[in-house]
Amino acid sequence: MKTPPSSSAKGEIRSLQVLRFLAAAMVVIGHVMDILRRGHVAGVGPILDPTRMPWHAGVDIFFVVSGFVMFFLMASRFGEPGITRQFLWRRLVRIAPLYWIFTILTLATMLAIPGEMNNNVLDFGHILASFAFIPWPGPNGLAPILSVGWTLNFEMLFYGVFALALVFPRRIGLTLMAVIFALLMLNSRYGFQDFTPLAVWGFPIILEFVFGIGLAALYLGGLRLPLWGRMMLGALGVSLLMLAGFLSLEGFQVRWYAWGIPGALIVAAFVLGRDMSENRMTRLLVIGGNASYALYLSHLFTLRGVGLVWERTGWSSPHLYAAVAVAASIVVGVIVHLYLEKPMLNLLRNLPEWLKTHRRTV
Repeated sequence: MKTPPSSSAKGEIRSLQVLRFLAAAMVVIGHVMDILRRGHVAGVGPILDPTRMPWHAGVDIFFVVSGFVMFFLMASRFGEPGITRQFLWRRLVRIAPLYWIFTILTLATMLAIPGEMNNNVLDFGHILASFAFIPWPGPNGLAPILSVGWTLNFEMLFYGVFALALVFPRRIGLTLMAVIFALLMLNSRYGFQDFTPLAVWGFPIILEFVFGIGLAALYLGGLRLPLWGRMMLGALGVSLLMLAGFLSLEGFQVRWYAWGIPGALIVAAFVLGRDMSENRMTRLLVIGGNASYALYLSHLFTLRGVGLVWERTGWSSPHLYAAVAVAASIVVGVIVHLYLEKPMLNLLRNLPEWLKTHRRTV
């Protein structure tokens, strides 16, 4: 399978980075709507959303994108000596440190300002599982200490299974991954083993990673759609999401098709065609895409901070609050990315090479 020329000098697909930013923004909007609906900002009422868009489906788009990116980057490296170790290190460095930092901030807030967090009960097993990316029953159900981290439990499962698949030639590796996913889903469905992590990891939402792998295979195989075809796919995906909202289709057992399939159509609309041209707006959106993980992890803190300040203003417009809250979340996310996440990634990604060189010179 031949990889086509990359879309930019950095080897990134600009359209995909823009979509990552839009997916993160969807999640932020979803949480803003939740905050207002639950009356968490005194004096500000809820927003009536006539579209019934399930904004949290941005997570499902992320899962499809994750499957796409992993296969896009690794399609020609299955069976390569040492690739599994290298893959796991880069994924761990990419995901864990920033997540651990915000988990520690959550714990510190729970201890320092009781009552400011949804979860104020500390349980050692739950805390340990949160840091280890393992689904575990806690005071707030199965959510980890940092509630948005539930998605990372699934991401880490995918990375682990994908890393195992990389040990073998591509066809065997992908078959093994399909078998593991099928066994996990069968176990979750029929309860052969009620051990919580296995039951949760078998939720059919894991199929969304497979959707992304399929789209990457089509992309690497050279499939490109005309603009009108991509627009139709995107419109269909958005329409299906709104339909799912009107039908109240949500939850882990249905979102793989109610939100995941529309999400896959939206991803296809962004990537299966000509990449976005280089211009100022695209560059800004790509920066947002690069900062999407930092935005995802930090936005609950930002929303809480904006809410506390907003209550002191006496302003009651929910639309103005939503606009300010989303904008502030994006700004904070970009700052966290540029001044914390990016330097930390540059340092940690080069750590194995530095250690190897250091050992030779000692």
